[in-house]
Amino acid sequence: MNKTIYRSMGIIVAFALAFGGFSNVAATPGEPAASGKPVYVYYYLWWSTQHWKDKLGTNYPYTASPLPLPATTDADGCNAVSKYAGNQLIDVPTRLVSQDDPGAIEADIVLAKAAGVTGFWLNWNGNGTTTQTRTTVTYSRRLSEAFAASNRVGGFKNWVSYKAASMPSATYIINDLNFLYNNYKNETAWERIDGKPVVTFTGSRKYSNADVLKISNAVRDRMYLVGDETRATLTTTRMAMFDAITYYWSTQDPYGNPQSFDQIKEMGDKVHAAGKKWYAPLTPGYNSRLLNGSGNCIPRKNGATLRDVWNGNLASNPDGWGLISWNEIAENSHIKPMQKWGNTYVNVLASLIGSAPQPLPPTPTPTKVTQPTPMPTNVAVTPTPGGGSAGTFDDKDPAFVYSSPAWQTVTTSNAYGGSYRESITSGSFVTFTFTGTSFSIIYKGGVTYANLDVYVDDVLVGTLTQKLSAATYQQRWDYPGTLPAGTHTLRLVLVPVSATVNKGSLDAVIVR
Repeated sequence: MNKTIYRSMGIIVAFALAFGGFSNVAATPGEPAASGKPVYVYYYLWWSTQHWKDKLGTNYPYTASPLPLPATTDADGCNAVSKYAGNQLIDVPTRLVSQDDPGAIEADIVLAKAAGVTGFWLNWNGNGTTTQTRTTVTYSRRLSEAFAASNRVGGFKNWVSYKAASMPSATYIINDLNFLYNNYKNETAWERIDGKPVVTFTGSRKYSNADVLKISNAVRDRMYLVGDETRATLTTTRMAMFDAITYYWSTQDPYGNPQSFDQIKEMGDKVHAAGKKWYAPLTPGYNSRLLNGSGNCIPRKNGATLRDVWNGNLASNPDGWGLISWNEIAENSHIKPMQKWGNTYVNVLASLIGSAPQPLPPTPTPTKVTQPTPMPTNVAVTPTPGGGSAGTFDDKDPAFVYSSPAWQTVTTSNAYGGSYRESITSGSFVTFTFTGTSFSIIYKGGVTYANLDVYVDDVLVGTLTQKLSAATYQQRWDYPGTLPAGTHTLRLVLVPVSATVNKGSLDAVIVR
């Protein structure tokens, strides 16, 4: 199977939806005004190349462009029938997106923030040991990127949703939460309540009082611990072990179980009576038939289900909402825009929140910046053909114009899209015209790599130092400012440091 298919990604699709296809949705009759409470969305960190392959199976046509939908359903998302043996999904993007590729998680954050979402509940767990690091498991590496991307975008605050679906032991969970706190406690994009970073113990209802108490006693002195409980498990004893309560009810059925609204209100009232915060669930629909053989399906009804659950659960007077989900695609509770549902459910959520879905300029991370100076006159200006709007652009994209054949293509699976460009000729440059307010440069660095002067609209805005102690792929440099909305020209000029430190590289550019 061609690895490039996965590394080519569908990030451009996500950005195009965020900036182009995302539109205001008028409130329907009877739809309430915005609740004014924060709205969070469960976000899963497992969408690697392998996870797609595990869910789509070996018979799916990965080389097709665009990718076909892997299953059929009725108009409401029920009665799923797979088109390919071994497949468990009903929806895919036009090209597969891996969360390990540059810009993938950030694209989701940009879109969610534009819809008025407060932040993600980042579904995470570690390996349960006392020796794990940020690079031990892929979930931790993606968690690090989610926090970093939230900071780049700005104004997006996340909780950590501890993933206990596989029922790890209490000791395993405590080791993970200790690691989480010790390694991420200073992340500014990790939301704090009462001065403590927030963790939802998702699946706590499945554990005994003794196990929950053991976990609570181990971490609540420094973490704001939210329980995931049901009406049956929500006892006074249980509530005393948590700072707040939610209910991961992805199958709440406003049609088959209209009493569900009274059941949620009962929970909210009980939580508030105990002096705790209550976060109500929210879901657009559900269908796990291809995942686990269950016939259970909550119809989507073109957004009516999401509106009905919002309206009904408002009676519980929530302190906030937890929408299930952004990308739990296998259970078909997702709102992430892909092929089957498009922007529909992000738009409906935006209308419920009451936000104006306009992408906001990101806040890039600091980097080395020089005072703006005019571009050297000895560097020729080459017109750049049709450039890019928001998205990730590979070095092979025709929007890039290279000054000469000195920019050689180097093919390697370690690079974004399977290749990068490299030059050793002093003064060689590449230009790229784009429409946006900020950008990032993806590059390869190493011991023989020098500097690229970074110009925007013929003004020097920074120097990208590519020299590193070892060959390293897919490094990232973020523009440290915000550009006026409109079209701009990026120009990268190679500046060797010495006869042996003389290379410059370009792998991709992310436009925001």
